[in-house]
Amino acid sequence: MEVAQDGPRGYSLQTAGPIELAGRHFPNLFFAAVKEGKNDTALHFFPIYSHPKRFADLPAALRKKLTGKSCFHFKTADPELLEAVAEMLARGREIFADPAKT
Repeated sequence: MEVAQDGPRGYSLQTAGPIELAGRHFPNLFFAAVKEGKNDTALHFFPIYSHPKRFADLPAALRKKLTGKSCFHFKTADPELLEAVAEMLARGREIFADPAKT
């Protein structure tokens, strides 16, 4: 992974090199972004959109934070929720490290 953006507008990561996904080749691919808003913090997480079946077992508390297909909104930093987010990000990284295994 490499940092695509790091500044006042947020922080985002993308794959560090070429990747094949769904039979298409990309020079790099968006992975995740965090943006702090006025009332909450948003986490945009592309692997949950591209591989929804791999995330079917998300904890209910984390699933409640999902709005739309790939954006989570957090108002507080609950330790259990942050642990679930860390596990989700690790799974996404595994997927993007070797998309053929999905």
